[in-house]
Amino acid sequence: MIVAVHALTGAALGRFCRTRRQAFAAGFLSHMPCDLAPHRDLEVPQEALLLGSVLALIGAMRGISSREFAGAVGAVAPDIENLVGRALHLPDEKLLLPTHSTYHGRKISSTAGQLLLAAVAFGALCLPRAQPSTRAAHTLPDGFLRSRHRARPMHTPFLNRV
Repeated sequence: MIVAVHALTGAALGRFCRTRRQAFAAGFLSHMPCDLAPHRDLEVPQEALLLGSVLALIGAMRGISSREFAGAVGAVAPDIENLVGRALHLPDEKLLLPTHSTYHGRKISSTAGQLLLAAVAFGALCLPRAQPSTRAAHTLPDGFLRSRHRARPMHTPFLNRV
């Protein structure tokens, strides 16, 4: 799978996580299903250029300390193994991740499926984030508690005894 597509997929998943740690884990776990799909791998210089561009875009859109950026980094982290394997001229069978060694998706010449996945992930990434509720607890008068249905006075009979 094109590494930039991994990054976009991880970023889109990270958008729906509560923490950066969860986003990194979601991105990391998304790597294997993406690798199982039939796909075309690019040469390292092309991959590096695309990945750098996508990470810069995600960083500019959401910030480098965002959940989306953490998801993107988590999604591309497993491909460090591929980079080291290519640099050391290791056969695929020597790689540790199952989708890099034995269960890798079959090679195809088209990138259409990957581009479609990238477009969907980018679309999810471009959606506006949900805004926090404007009805915060601090808007209630002192002495009131927020219940599920309505605000009610706080009863403290033990404090009224003198």
